[in-house]
Amino acid sequence: MTTTIAGHEHPQNTMNTPTSTNLEQVGRVQRPMPERGPQAASTRPVTWTAKRPEGRAHYVYFGSALLAAGLLLSGCSRETDSTPAGVLAEVNGRPISEASFRQGWEGRPPAQDTPENRERWLQRLIQRSALAQAAQAAGLDEDPQVIEQFENLLINRLRETQLQPELAALQAPETEVRASYDANRAGEFAEPERRRVAVIWLNTRGQAPLEERYTPRLNEIRAASAKGEHALPTVAGFGEHALASEHRASRFNGGDLGWVEDHSANDAWLSAVWHIAKSLTTPGEVSPVVANEHGLFLVRLIERKAAHVREYESVKAAIERRLLTERQRATEEAFNERILSRAAVRRFPERLEALDDLPVAEALAGDANRPDPSFR
Repeated sequence: MTTTIAGHEHPQNTMNTPTSTNLEQVGRVQRPMPERGPQAASTRPVTWTAKRPEGRAHYVYFGSALLAAGLLLSGCSRETDSTPAGVLAEVNGRPISEASFRQGWEGRPPAQDTPENRERWLQRLIQRSALAQAAQAAGLDEDPQVIEQFENLLINRLRETQLQPELAALQAPETEVRASYDANRAGEFAEPERRRVAVIWLNTRGQAPLEERYTPRLNEIRAASAKGEHALPTVAGFGEHALASEHRASRFNGGDLGWVEDHSANDAWLSAVWHIAKSLTTPGEVSPVVANEHGLFLVRLIERKAAHVREYESVKAAIERRLLTERQRATEEAFNERILSRAAVRRFPERLEALDDLPVAEALAGDANRPDPSFR
């Protein structure tokens, strides 16, 4: 069954009045009726007849309005937030990202993950961003010290991400370690003869009267240390007799100097001790009292080690460290050169030469050609 809703009659207008066929196509809509009882909903055609003389224009305007409203509603439903994903807040338009929040949170995590702690930490980031922007607005980002610190952070990060993997991959093969050992057996790994000695020394300054005065006392100590049933144990050196010595570093330790070797090129006093000690062959043996330009000496041999070459296994780890250090230094230098080769550099030597009042450290003032270790 169909129901026809008729409009008022209007004068014929072929430009605005739709034909019966068009009215039927535009005005007839099929829509289901509500279900009644067990039977499914039936459909029935409904016909609208234009009430205005505009005819087809009325439907066009009405459809356009519905389309615009639909787009508006659709846009409103989708456009809830124009902020990019992963942004937790903005300070003067500068975003605070989820990554920044996580980095700060994981660096100093609170005892509990609560909304209050999250908000508190976000507030810290907001405040920090505001302070940083204020510093930037004040021109502090152009401060040379700030620029240097920022560049150092970038350089360190560059080294961590690009140079460190290269360094970690370096190795010192066993064959190279062994070859280095064999090449340096007679030099680096050759141990000279060494002797552990105790000494009693009096600073007579090469003066004969002082030597004559103190020599008898040293002879008494020599006799007490080397002979008889009351002789001092070898490891004890001179025992309490060493308190008479003027060598402060050893006088409270029985005169024990530790291990000495030929120091003729480094220390004249130790060289004098060595020349006396090398005449002793048996542990416990005591030298005669010796007077020279360095003073009055009494030396006792405690222990000796003959010259020898250190075993490979005892130096293997040290050789590996040295080879790795050399490779790391070469790799770092190559890395720096590679980065520099990509840079477009312009120099202005006349401006460099025109700089004045540059301070010079006192330690470097005596050697103008000495390189600054901070540039290594």
